[in-house]
Amino acid sequence: MTAAETARAVGLTERQLVTFHLGNEEFGADIMNVREIIRFAEVTKIPQAPDYVEGVCNLRGSILPIIDGRTRFGMDRGQRDENTRVLVVDVSGQVTGIVVDRVSEVLRVAGADIDPPPAVIRNEAVRYLDGVVKLNGGKRLIMALNLEQALTVESENRDFDLQTAAAAAVREVAAQRAELEEDQLVTFLLGQEEYAFDIMHVKEIIRVPEITAVPNVLHYLEGVVSIRNQLLPIVNMRLYFNMPNVPVTDQSRIIIVDLGQMTAGFRVDRVLEVIRVPRSVIEPPPPIFINGELEQIRGVAKLNEGKRLFMCLNAANLLDADLVSDLLERGESNVVRENQSSSGAIEEEQLVAFRLGKEEFAIKITDVQEINRMTQVTQMPGAPGYVEGLVNLRGNIIPALNLRRRFGMTERTHDDATRIIIVDVGLRKTGIIVDAVTEVLRFERSLVEETPRLLSETVDREYISGVAKLSGGKRMVMILDSERILKIEG
Repeated sequence: MTAAETARAVGLTERQLVTFHLGNEEFGADIMNVREIIRFAEVTKIPQAPDYVEGVCNLRGSILPIIDGRTRFGMDRGQRDENTRVLVVDVSGQVTGIVVDRVSEVLRVAGADIDPPPAVIRNEAVRYLDGVVKLNGGKRLIMALNLEQALTVESENRDFDLQTAAAAAVREVAAQRAELEEDQLVTFLLGQEEYAFDIMHVKEIIRVPEITAVPNVLHYLEGVVSIRNQLLPIVNMRLYFNMPNVPVTDQSRIIIVDLGQMTAGFRVDRVLEVIRVPRSVIEPPPPIFINGELEQIRGVAKLNEGKRLFMCLNAANLLDADLVSDLLERGESNVVRENQSSSGAIEEEQLVAFRLGKEEFAIKITDVQEINRMTQVTQMPGAPGYVEGLVNLRGNIIPALNLRRRFGMTERTHDDATRIIIVDVGLRKTGIIVDAVTEVLRFERSLVEETPRLLSETVDREYISGVAKLSGGKRMVMILDSERILKIEG
């Protein structure tokens, strides 16, 4: 049963279509069948396949059969360009990609606006239609596809099966899997240069506290700080890389990193984002580092066709092993080994903190997949006002909520500080647009209290799961209930 037949069977009065173009014609695929939209990638040809079967490609380790939409519907094959996309659709468990000229938008259409296919249409596409959408008084026509028919592959070879043939191409594309493995990184600035730590080594990110100086240490060791009764050394990353020192600013942060043998804090100018990058874009350090800083730099990530570069640091090699050993053995007050024999573990909360205006909020870090800079948002007709639209997350189309609108706050123009927090709750990814991400917090759970009745002039209590009182009660952070925030009402 197709998505359209399902909709009619349950009496739905409207359908939601992902619309796209093939030449001058506009088509629509039911969003219930669309898994994601990706850029056109290199494909491996399938022997004895019909001419409209483009081949197969590797989609994050899975083999994806690709059909050329133009050829399938009796049109001339078009040139691929920057607008070309592949619509990844799932029909009865069979996942297939359809090459289209460009994707337009996501539309909600009323059942009354969908007519049966006309008896005569000039191209062969009528075989694959289950209706024609008439909008703007009939000036705009969208052909709604019957995907089950469109994806049925006919071949002169009776034994040919698209899914079986695609599986046979696994050996040819298996080598690409390693290239699609990803690293999740925390990126930060030192001056105009961008660096990154692997998020697996990052324990938390905090504002710069009062640092106690320690005599007779290397110049880049600023001193120590006490974090929950543990003293940690603080490394000035500017001095570490022989850059001019600058005073601490509101954007300065301490990234607390697990170095294997110990934990240390690294002062940086500004934390940018949490980002996932394919390992294939991380290249070995250039030869200039071979005699100096090779051990500290594990690679250089090249993004946006080489326009954005940042150095990925090797956390375990940032501090000299002999220095670490000496500090640990001396047991002096400037460094304390993490207490692994503690009799009673303190229950802690770890959250990503962010701001909306002057108010501070936080989301549990277990709900956060990544944090990205503001990107282009595609409007989503018919969505609630607080849904800003759809964003493309490496080929995955996810909704983006404007948290200011969600809370009924005054609109604010997006700027360089604006971030999209990608939240994954119940295997459903959603972007949350916030004014600025401030830090990653870790504190004792005992500091979290129930939500007071009169908490905020702007935020409904139902969205708040608790309030963290930090710095002796001088700082209040409202902890959001992710599930309630992401519950989209029509």
